[in-house]
Amino acid sequence: MKTVLLCIDTDVKRAREQVASLTTLPLEADQVRVVVYHVFRADDKGVSAKNLKSVQEATERLEAADFTIEVDQSSGDAVQNILDKAAEIDADVLSLAGRKRSPTGKALFGSVTQDVILKSNRPVLLSTTE
Repeated sequence: MKTVLLCIDTDVKRAREQVASLTTLPLEADQVRVVVYHVFRADDKGVSAKNLKSVQEATERLEAADFTIEVDQSSGDAVQNILDKAAEIDADVLSLAGRKRSPTGKALFGSVTQDVILKSNRPVLLSTTE
């Protein structure tokens, strides 16, 4: 069985596009486990990723495509948490969403997606939105 770490932020449109990028691949859904993962910036006590509209959208679409789904969450440093979670579950691929930004925007604001791509030793499936 293959394991995909689907890293979801709070944007529903990006969540839809991430799921679409995964469900259009030539995969046998019953042979793929998808861990839908959200990293909260602050302490995640008392909150649930399952209540985020983006996570709900992703899980509903993945379940409709017959994928095995788990939802998990953490809080703190998104890049490190994503890399740690990928190692913990021995992810075969990481799915990330990116936004199109100018080079200046990337330099000023940084990018979790960019940092994960550069620091991970695992394949990354990237979907981008405007």
